[in-house]
Amino acid sequence: MPRRLRTPDLESQLLALLAASPGGLKSPELSSQLRSHVSQPTLSRALTRLRARGRVVAVGEARARRYHLADGRIGMAEIRSRLLHASVARRLLAEPHLHEAARKRLGKLREVNPAGRVYHDRWAALLAEPMPKLLRVMAEDSAQAAALRRESPFSVFVPPKERTRIFRQFRRNAR
Repeated sequence: MPRRLRTPDLESQLLALLAASPGGLKSPELSSQLRSHVSQPTLSRALTRLRARGRVVAVGEARARRYHLADGRIGMAEIRSRLLHASVARRLLAEPHLHEAARKRLGKLREVNPAGRVYHDRWAALLAEPMPKLLRVMAEDSAQAAALRRESPFSVFVPPKERTRIFRQFRRNAR
Protein backbone atom coordinates (compact mmCIF):
# COMPACT_ATOMS: atom_id res chain seq x y z
CA MET A 1 0.00 0.00 0.00
CA PRO A 2 1.43 3.44 -0.95
CA ARG A 3 2.54 5.72 1.84
CA ARG A 4 0.03 8.48 2.62
CA LEU A 5 1.31 12.03 2.34
CA ARG A 6 0.91 14.34 5.27
CA THR A 7 -0.73 17.67 4.41
CA PRO A 8 2.45 19.78 4.87
CA ASP A 9 4.41 17.36 2.66
CA LEU A 10 1.72 17.46 -0.03
CA GLU A 11 1.55 21.25 0.03
CA SER A 12 5.35 21.53 -0.14
CA GLN A 13 5.44 19.22 -3.16
CA LEU A 14 2.65 21.18 -4.87
CA LEU A 15 4.47 24.48 -4.30
CA ALA A 16 7.72 22.99 -5.64
CA LEU A 17 5.99 21.65 -8.76
CA LEU A 18 4.30 24.99 -9.42
CA ALA A 19 7.56 26.89 -8.86
CA ALA A 20 9.16 24.74 -11.56
CA SER A 21 6.27 25.37 -13.99
CA PRO A 22 5.88 29.07 -14.83
CA GLY A 23 3.07 28.25 -17.27
CA GLY A 24 1.08 26.64 -14.47
CA LEU A 25 -0.24 23.10 -14.23
CA LYS A 26 -3.66 21.50 -14.43
CA SER A 27 -4.85 19.28 -11.60
CA PRO A 28 -4.18 16.00 -13.50
CA GLU A 29 -0.67 17.18 -14.32
CA LEU A 30 -0.02 17.96 -10.67
CA SER A 31 -1.39 14.59 -9.62
CA SER A 32 0.79 12.70 -12.08
CA GLN A 33 3.95 14.53 -10.98
CA LEU A 34 3.53 14.03 -7.24
CA ARG A 35 5.95 11.55 -5.69
CA SER A 36 3.10 9.71 -3.95
CA HIS A 37 -0.42 9.04 -5.15
CA VAL A 38 -3.16 11.22 -3.66
CA SER A 39 -6.86 11.15 -4.45
CA GLN A 40 -8.42 13.96 -6.47
CA PRO A 41 -10.45 15.20 -3.46
CA THR A 42 -7.29 15.35 -1.32
CA LEU A 43 -5.45 17.23 -4.07
CA SER A 44 -8.38 19.65 -4.46
CA ARG A 45 -8.49 20.32 -0.70
CA ALA A 46 -4.73 21.02 -0.63
CA LEU A 47 -5.00 23.40 -3.60
CA THR A 48 -7.97 25.16 -1.98
CA ARG A 49 -5.97 25.66 1.24
CA LEU A 50 -3.01 27.03 -0.72
CA ARG A 51 -5.31 29.39 -2.63
CA ALA A 52 -6.92 30.56 0.61
CA ARG A 53 -3.47 31.43 1.99
CA GLY A 54 -2.58 33.30 -1.22
CA ARG A 55 0.20 30.89 -2.19
CA VAL A 56 -1.47 29.58 -5.37
CA VAL A 57 -3.60 31.25 -8.06
CA ALA A 58 -6.15 29.37 -10.15
CA VAL A 59 -6.69 30.65 -13.69
CA GLY A 60 -9.49 29.34 -15.89
CA GLU A 61 -12.60 27.34 -15.25
CA ALA A 62 -13.35 23.64 -14.91
CA ARG A 63 -11.09 21.44 -17.08
CA ALA A 64 -9.15 24.46 -18.37
CA ARG A 65 -8.16 25.57 -14.84
CA ARG A 66 -4.41 25.95 -14.33
CA TYR A 67 -2.71 26.53 -11.01
CA HIS A 68 0.19 28.97 -10.70
CA LEU A 69 2.51 29.80 -7.86
CA ALA A 70 1.51 33.25 -6.60
CA ASP A 71 4.70 35.21 -6.21
CA GLY A 72 2.89 37.97 -4.37
CA ARG A 73 1.00 40.73 -6.12
CA ILE A 74 3.68 41.07 -8.82
CA GLY A 75 3.30 37.44 -9.91
CA MET A 76 -0.48 37.73 -10.04
CA ALA A 77 -0.25 40.98 -12.02
CA GLU A 78 2.06 39.31 -14.55
CA ILE A 79 -0.29 36.37 -15.01
CA ARG A 80 -3.24 38.75 -15.40
CA SER A 81 -1.30 40.86 -17.91
CA ARG A 82 -0.40 37.76 -19.94
CA LEU A 83 -4.07 36.70 -20.02
CA LEU A 84 -5.15 40.18 -21.11
CA HIS A 85 -2.55 40.20 -23.89
CA ALA A 86 -3.53 36.68 -24.99
CA SER A 87 -7.06 38.00 -25.34
CA VAL A 88 -5.84 40.87 -27.54
CA ALA A 89 -3.72 38.43 -29.57
CA ARG A 90 -6.87 36.44 -30.40
CA ARG A 91 -8.62 39.69 -31.36
CA LEU A 92 -5.72 40.68 -33.64
CA LEU A 93 -6.27 37.52 -35.65
CA ALA A 94 -9.95 38.31 -36.13
CA GLU A 95 -9.58 42.09 -36.48
CA PRO A 96 -6.38 42.95 -38.40
CA HIS A 97 -7.17 46.69 -38.30
CA LEU A 98 -6.11 46.63 -34.63
CA HIS A 99 -2.53 46.18 -35.85
CA GLU A 100 -2.54 49.72 -37.26
CA ALA A 101 -4.38 51.04 -34.21
CA ALA A 102 -1.58 49.59 -32.04
CA ARG A 103 1.03 51.47 -34.10
CA LYS A 104 -0.87 54.73 -33.49
CA ARG A 105 -1.20 53.94 -29.79
CA LEU A 106 2.54 53.26 -29.65
CA GLY A 107 3.16 56.74 -31.09
CA LYS A 108 1.12 58.27 -28.27
CA LEU A 109 2.96 56.20 -25.66
CA ARG A 110 6.28 57.48 -27.04
CA GLU A 111 5.06 61.06 -26.54
CA VAL A 112 3.81 60.67 -22.97
CA ASN A 113 6.56 58.37 -21.69
CA PRO A 114 9.96 59.00 -23.25
CA ALA A 115 11.53 56.82 -20.51
CA GLY A 116 9.85 53.77 -22.04
CA ARG A 117 11.81 54.14 -25.29
CA VAL A 118 13.51 50.73 -25.02
CA TYR A 119 10.11 49.02 -24.78
CA HIS A 120 8.55 51.21 -27.46
CA ASP A 121 11.38 50.37 -29.85
CA ARG A 122 10.91 46.65 -29.20
CA TRP A 123 7.14 46.90 -29.77
CA ALA A 124 7.75 48.87 -33.00
CA ALA A 125 10.11 46.11 -34.20
CA LEU A 126 7.55 43.43 -33.31
CA LEU A 127 4.78 45.31 -35.09
CA ALA A 128 6.97 45.25 -38.22
CA GLU A 129 7.50 41.48 -37.92
CA PRO A 130 5.13 38.80 -39.24
CA MET A 131 1.99 38.44 -37.13
CA PRO A 132 2.86 35.03 -35.57
CA LYS A 133 6.00 36.41 -33.92
CA LEU A 134 4.10 39.39 -32.47
CA LEU A 135 1.31 37.16 -31.14
CA ARG A 136 3.78 34.74 -29.57
CA VAL A 137 5.59 37.51 -27.68
CA MET A 138 2.33 39.08 -26.52
CA ALA A 139 1.30 35.94 -24.61
CA GLU A 140 4.74 34.47 -23.89
CA ASP A 141 5.57 33.39 -20.36
CA SER A 142 9.02 34.92 -19.91
CA ALA A 143 10.60 37.70 -17.88
CA GLN A 144 11.41 39.60 -21.07
CA ALA A 145 7.82 39.45 -22.34
CA ALA A 146 6.47 40.39 -18.89
CA ALA A 147 8.68 43.50 -18.82
CA LEU A 148 7.59 44.39 -22.35
CA ARG A 149 3.89 44.05 -21.47
CA ARG A 150 4.27 46.73 -18.76
CA GLU A 151 4.63 49.36 -21.51
CA SER A 152 2.28 47.83 -24.05
CA PRO A 153 0.29 49.56 -26.79
CA PHE A 154 -2.25 46.70 -26.67
CA SER A 155 -3.73 47.00 -23.19
CA VAL A 156 -6.49 49.36 -24.36
CA PHE A 157 -7.77 46.80 -26.87
CA VAL A 158 -9.12 44.31 -24.32
CA PRO A 159 -12.93 44.35 -24.56
CA PRO A 160 -14.53 45.55 -21.30
CA LYS A 161 -16.39 42.27 -20.70
CA GLU A 162 -13.19 40.25 -21.15
CA ARG A 163 -11.23 42.61 -18.87
CA THR A 164 -13.94 42.30 -16.20
CA ARG A 165 -13.96 38.50 -16.50
CA ILE A 166 -10.19 38.27 -16.06
CA PHE A 167 -10.09 40.72 -13.15
CA ARG A 168 -12.98 38.93 -11.39
CA GLN A 169 -11.10 35.68 -11.71
CA PHE A 170 -8.21 37.20 -9.78
CA ARG A 171 -10.49 38.76 -7.17
CA ARG A 172 -11.85 35.27 -6.48
CA ASN A 173 -8.28 34.09 -5.97
CA ALA A 174 -7.55 36.87 -3.50
CA ARG A 175 -10.32 35.73 -1.18
